[in-house]
Amino acid sequence: MISRFLNFDNLIGTTLIKVLYFLGLAGIAIFALVSFVGGIAAMRFGVMQGLGMIVMSLVGAVVGVVMWRFMCELYLLFFRISDDIRDMKNHQLGIAPGKPGA
Repeated sequence: MISRFLNFDNLIGTTLIKVLYFLGLAGIAIFALVSFVGGIAAMRFGVMQGLGMIVMSLVGAVVGVVMWRFMCELYLLFFRISDDIRDMKNHQLGIAPGKPGA
């Protein structure tokens, strides 16, 4: 386990991105919940103002989740491109798949 961590043959980025994805989802959910409650609290100053804030918190949460997913997929794409390039290089050098090499 320690040798996998200290050796850069296997990247931990994909696992790290998945963890960050769920942390980001939790952050978006907390922000949406706080905005939603703020919208309810704003209703005592004006009903339309409070409803607008509630609707914007829900729309913001949906847009935030979609954009966060897109960004995480983009980072995963970079790691997959790196893996594919490594596999192509190993194939050209005649190194068996899955074995650390050049």
